[in-house]
Amino acid sequence: MAIEIGPILKVRRERARLTQQELVLHTRMERSSSYISAIENGRTSPTLEELEQLSRYFRTTVIELIQEAQAAEDRRAAWKEADPPADDERFDQAYRDLSEPDRDLTLDFMELLGRRRRGT
Repeated sequence: MAIEIGPILKVRRERARLTQQELVLHTRMERSSSYISAIENGRTSPTLEELEQLSRYFRTTVIELIQEAQAAEDRRAAWKEADPPADDERFDQAYRDLSEPDRDLTLDFMELLGRRRRGT
């Protein structure tokens, strides 16, 4: 199963408050902003060299980007397998209406709240 790196790149780009064009310029990729869009939306995959350029810009490694993408996919899979409570349809519908990157952020936030409540 292929790992979707695009949503992770989109989240990182948006956190850095960059446009797709700015990301292209900062990484010195010889690509267009529409190529970044295609990666973020899963229509294409970056080459290893491009992943290295992107990871350097985001001050991480290719391995860490892949692990982050895999963890996000694992969370999505776990969510899909879980049976939401019948009385929680409003939350379920709101979650389904989110984009993939927003779903990842929502899950990260919920995990943070859970850790905070547990005091860990």
